[in-house]
Amino acid sequence: MTEACLYGQPSPPTDGISVPLVDTTTLRLPSDEIIDPMQVAAEVAQSSNLQRGRILLDSAALRALRQSRLLSQQDLADDCWRRNIRVSIATIKRAESGRAVRYRIARELAKCFEVPTAALIQK
Repeated sequence: MTEACLYGQPSPPTDGISVPLVDTTTLRLPSDEIIDPMQVAAEVAQSSNLQRGRILLDSAALRALRQSRLLSQQDLADDCWRRNIRVSIATIKRAESGRAVRYRIARELAKCFEVPTAALIQK
């Protein structure tokens, strides 16, 4: 029986996927502390990314490094290819848009810009 059936509401079709229903307006902890559901979702997504070996890069720092060298995203990808650094333009776009990338990509980009890897990782 799904959670929706417990409350007397018909359960939506889920194609065999169990989706728990959560009231996303506000969540309260036993200590009456109110939690922002968007913050919880972001923390869950980040921990999920970390478990899959993915991290978020500081997109502003990455873009600033690229632009300080007067490179477009395509120029950076071409430069990486010439230097035998395995980073594609799609990966550069992904990193600069704030989406998670593999840790290997962070190391490769740090090698390309000749900075420590920690300088690119979002804090």
